[in-house]
Amino acid sequence: MTPFSCTLLLMQGFLRKMSSQLPTGGCNPQNPVQYSLRLNDEAYPLNKYIGQEVTLKHLGTIECLECGRASKKSFSQGYCYPCFKKLAQCDLCIVSPERCHFDKGTCRDAGFAENFCMQPHIVYLANSSGIKVGITRPENLPTRWIDQGAVQALPVMSVMTRQQSGFVEVAFKKLVSDKTHWQKMLRGEN
Repeated sequence: MTPFSCTLLLMQGFLRKMSSQLPTGGCNPQNPVQYSLRLNDEAYPLNKYIGQEVTLKHLGTIECLECGRASKKSFSQGYCYPCFKKLAQCDLCIVSPERCHFDKGTCRDAGFAENFCMQPHIVYLANSSGIKVGITRPENLPTRWIDQGAVQALPVMSVMTRQQSGFVEVAFKKLVSDKTHWQKMLRGEN
C-alpha cells in the first residue's frame, strides 16, 4: 500500500465571498495571491490546499445576509425575498449603474446611496478570459481584478459617482464585453 497524506476538516456554517490578498511587492509563481474561504466570521487560508481535492456540501440551508431569516431561495446574492424588495443594495441600478435614480428622489435608501453610489468609481479594462470593461470603487483595487482572474488590468477613467461609471461602461460595451467568461478561464483558454 502506498502511503499518502490527507487532511480532514469538518466545518459547518454559512459561506461568504472568498477573500483574496495580493502579496506585498506583487505576485509571481513564488509569491502567489493568498485566498481564504470565509465561513461565518472566520477566514480559512486555502493556498495550502492547491492541488488537493476539496469537497463542499450544501446542507440545504439558506440564510438572509441582512436579517438572518431562513429562506428556500436566495435573491441578489444572499438575501431573502422581503429584504431583496426592500434594500437599496438589491435594486436594479446595482447591476446597471447607468440606471441610478438617486437624483429623482426614488432611491430606497439615501444613506446607502451616499455611502456607496455617490462615491468615486474607476472604470477599467481587464484581461481574464479576454478583454472586458468593468467598474469598481478605488478601495476595491486590485482585489476586484484578482476576483475576476485577470492577468492584466488597467484603470482607464476615474469618475465621481457610480452612475457616471455606468455611462462610461455602457460606451465601452460597444467595443468590448463586460462579461468574464469563467468557463474559458477554467479550460485555460484566453
